[in-house]
Amino acid sequence: MILALVVITFVASASLGFIYELTKEPIEMAAVAKRNQAIGAVVPEFDNDPSGERYTIEVPDGELVVYPAMKDGEPVGAAIETFTNRGFSGEIRLMVGIRPDGTIHGIEVLEHRETPGLGDKIETGKSDFHLQFEGENPAEDFRVMIRQDGGDVDAITATTITSRAYCDAVRRAWNAYIMRDVDDTFDLPSTGEAIDRVLPPYGNNPVNEQFQAVHEGRVYNVYPGRRGRRFTGTAVESYTESGYVGAIRLMVGFDSDGIITGIEVLEHNETPGYGDLIEPARSDFHRQFIGMDPSAEDLQVREDGGVIDGISGATVTSRAYCEAVRLAYEVFLENKTPRRNN
Repeated sequence: MILALVVITFVASASLGFIYELTKEPIEMAAVAKRNQAIGAVVPEFDNDPSGERYTIEVPDGELVVYPAMKDGEPVGAAIETFTNRGFSGEIRLMVGIRPDGTIHGIEVLEHRETPGLGDKIETGKSDFHLQFEGENPAEDFRVMIRQDGGDVDAITATTITSRAYCDAVRRAWNAYIMRDVDDTFDLPSTGEAIDRVLPPYGNNPVNEQFQAVHEGRVYNVYPGRRGRRFTGTAVESYTESGYVGAIRLMVGFDSDGIITGIEVLEHNETPGYGDLIEPARSDFHRQFIGMDPSAEDLQVREDGGVIDGISGATVTSRAYCEAVRLAYEVFLENKTPRRNN
């Protein structure tokens, strides 16, 4: 009996190994052919070999493969092999084509395990879902999120999770590709630099006149700016623990009427390419706050009923940023008449 089991096991193992070796190359060739076909479908006409010039970009939870497309020596776009783990049935892999100006040229599905008849409608041959992305530029006025989340994408009926995951994969590709050449050598500003950037013109040294204010049991640093006896504004060092990766500290400036005059990020640990876009050096996200009167405007992201356009793919970070700004305003209101330290 033992001998028979050994022989059967050996024969079965050998058969499986033989079949694997026999089918390995055709499977790999089919995968390569599918990938090359997807590249050709998502970027403008090219005359180079994108697969031979591919490179990778590190992102949270993995890496993206970029296939640059050239025509007569000039870049016409890039196909980015991207992914998301948020699908209804697991991982979804896409090929997203992006032109040099950031416009999405096309999208093809490479792999998924979504529900037949529902989630599989993300495939280009089964619905027009992908068409609403083509020709759109997320840097301008197209938010790559489903409408239920405050975006501009119509989800596939009865497949909200799959549609949301598809958007996640597209955002991952776009953000990583557009931000690939960003200079990471700069540092966040010091306290003094941040005060100087967010306050209206002043003649004193706000750091020397700093005082601490207690709001809801937490201590905040307040820096008054003045010219002579006239106070021109106040900078409040605000913070929240609600960031996607922990605490976010901001320096928020207000003029004497409470209008926001500037915001600088002092500290955060948010995700590169996503949450770190709260930094003024990386995006214009902060600019939509400047000139606002928090007493008249609801400083929340739009999906929460507010007036702020959140950062695509970083809703949690955007919410935390808004929270820190609102807290700074509340501290400002409670300390509208600045005082000097003794």
